[in-house]
Amino acid sequence: MIPTLAAILIIFFAYILIPGLGAFQTRSRWRRFRDRIMKSALYSQVEFRSGSLSGPLGAHRFTGRIEALQGEDTLLLKGTGVSIRASMAGAEIYMLPDEGAGSPDARSLLEERLPENSPRILSWKRITSLQEGAKVYVVGFLESRDGALRMYGSRDVPLLAVLHEGEDVVPRSVWSGRQKNEYWNVVTPWALLAGSMALFIMATSVFRSQTAAPLARMLLTAALFPIIPLVPPGLVFFFMYLATWRRARFLRAEKDILGLSAYLRAGDAEESLAGWGDGLPGNTVPLIRSCRRRALRAETLALLSFFTGFVLNVVLLMMVLNAVT
Repeated sequence: MIPTLAAILIIFFAYILIPGLGAFQTRSRWRRFRDRIMKSALYSQVEFRSGSLSGPLGAHRFTGRIEALQGEDTLLLKGTGVSIRASMAGAEIYMLPDEGAGSPDARSLLEERLPENSPRILSWKRITSLQEGAKVYVVGFLESRDGALRMYGSRDVPLLAVLHEGEDVVPRSVWSGRQKNEYWNVVTPWALLAGSMALFIMATSVFRSQTAAPLARMLLTAALFPIIPLVPPGLVFFFMYLATWRRARFLRAEKDILGLSAYLRAGDAEESLAGWGDGLPGNTVPLIRSCRRRALRAETLALLSFFTGFVLNVVLLMMVLNAVT
């Protein structure tokens, strides 16, 4: 009774709860990233005339290049006719995937082209090694003091920096700002490894008792849960799962980019930000709802495919273990 209860707890925590909490945190982080990028599109752009003002100037966005590192946590950034100092303490730093540096448009939606990789999350130590001249998009609170412009993070506008190549950083950030699979996050491999090893050790100890052979077979099967979907014949369903999950991710990204188009138009964004969406329909609300419904169906089909292959392989594995033990 005790080994069975222990095994159930290990399966729940290592295979479900810990990766699930990591998935929730990962999805929340990317949603926050997309929301902040979207809202930043309507912030005022830092301009040369900003330096003639004095005091706090509120939330701003800045597009330029890295010019130099000053002190321990300050970057000197140079834009068109204006330079600022960005205080990077506590900033969130991302690097957009360079897959042709193309912008999403009506054609990319039609052809279902979506960047395979999400933006990379960088630490401040990593960004200090970047070469001078790297393009950067910064969002934060702007202050003018003694003729110098400084941008930093505030409680309402945390500092956000996006390193990128190409143009149209706002739509490209929203377009690619999703995890490929939230379940597979930074804690998942360690949780699966720990759970699998614990169950394998329990199975090894229980196998010594002939009366507990059924329990030992179940423990061994549970220990192999992380790799069970990756072997035939369930592997076919795993490939179906990957294809339909990729389709769901595209539909979610399409919903995001249509929502961004509607947001920019409603907010009367400047042409350089809203112009990329000219090829998209004017009324995007029905399309957004349609994308949401189709994404949910695709995700449901993906999970059904995964669990079908998983259950099939579990049944076959149990049959093999019954025959050889």
